Amino acid sequence: MAQVTLKKDLYKVVLTEYDRFSGQKHWDTKYFDNEDEARRWAIDYNKEHNNKDYVPVWYVRADFAGRV
Repeated sequence: MAQVTLKKDLYKVVLTEYDRFSGQKHWDTKYFDNEDEARRWAIDYNKEHNNKDYVPVWYVRADFAGRV
């Protein structure tokens, strides 16, 4: 496998799926070239999709995971 050298910092947001019956698992990973954009995307995702006053049976949560 070829080695890849990144010339610019990348920031990662990890999406995790939560299911009451089967637990949690990795859902997706998003990469951004700007830390503020990555943090804002995770916050906005959670505000839009995780805004109930109870824990649903199934949901996906976004977490800023820092620099790659």
